[in-house]
Parts: sequence; C-alpha cells; structure tokens
Amino acid sequence: MKLHLEINNQTKSPLKDSFFAPIIRETLKRSGHGFLAGKTVSMSIALVDKQEIKRLNKNYRKVDKTTDVLSFAEYENTAALERVVEKDIFLGELIVCYDDIKEYAAAKKLDLKRELANVIAHGTLHLLGFDHGKEMFKIQEGAVNKKINK
Repeated sequence: MKLHLEINNQTKSPLKDSFFAPIIRETLKRSGHGFLAGKTVSMSIALVDKQEIKRLNKNYRKVDKTTDVLSFAEYENTAALERVVEKDIFLGELIVCYDDIKEYAAAKKLDLKRELANVIAHGTLHLLGFDHGKEMFKIQEGAVNKKINK
C-alpha cells in the first residue's frame, strides 16, 4: 500500500509533514483492512486554529465548541470502502486543531507527541468506518505505541 498525504497547515503549528505518515501507515496496517493492500491510499489533513475548528464543529456536528479532530470520510462505511475497485482510494479529510490538543495534553499532563499521534490515529480510523469501541481503541493504542515508542 502506498500512502499519499496532502497537508495544509493553516496555523503556526510546529508539526512537520513527516510526523503524520508513520502513524497513519501503522494505523492502516493494524486496521485489518487487507483490501487496502496494493492500493494507493490518499488523505487530506488540514491544521486549523481554534476559531476555525469551532466553526466547523458547529456547522457539521451542531456542537458549538472546539474539538481536537474532525473526520470527513469519503465513504459512508467500511462496506462501501471495501467495494472500491479502483487502485487509488481517497479516504477523506482530517481537520486537526493543534492548539486544542496542546492545551488538553498540558491540562492532563500527557506527552504532547503521544496525544497528537492518538488524535491522528483516531481520526484515521473514523475515515475507515470505525465507530468508538474496544476494537477501535485497541488498534489506535497499538499504532501509537509502535510509532511513538520506537
């Protein structure tokens, strides 16, 4: 599987493009979605400020507050994704708020890099059609542990 990321950093976030790919690759690998083998998987990631993520969250989820990540999946569910016969698959877009993640990590005394990785893995799993549950969190934790504890 090849991975193509389009990253649009609209903030002064210090995150480098190279931060994202290893976490996303490991998350995709651990997802159990073997149908991705041999495909080129594309995703878009936008890094936005708190004002923008709050606006998007209110507009799309009807929640008038900031959040760490919003996932906009191209496919309605995993079954729809599995039916894709084309070699190139666009999974969707992650909208990430670095400042929200940074504040949360500081408040909870968490490692910022690990929390960022958690958010990226989590959003990627939503793009694959996962809902919150034991399986999702197990994959997320495994991917983050593998890439952050190297």
